[in-house]
Amino acid sequence: MKLEELIAKIAQIEEQAALTLDEYPRGLTVERQRLIVGIAKQIRAHLQDQVKAGERLPAQSEAEAAHLYSVRRDSAAG
Repeated sequence: MKLEELIAKIAQIEEQAALTLDEYPRGLTVERQRLIVGIAKQIRAHLQDQVKAGERLPAQSEAEAAHLYSVRRDSAAG
């Protein structure tokens, strides 16, 4: 998934949690929904910062590349 797609999904979670808070303003659900809204806002802000920073490159150094390799499906099963 692209960062822009993740941002859109997190915004949906944030919006739906906020709507639930408006519809059901009592009980433990409120605290859970507030937590969901807070986490979604924090993640969305972080992802937006990543998008603004421009193109991202894999975090793989030459030292790591020496011991990283693809695993065939048949050998991974056993």
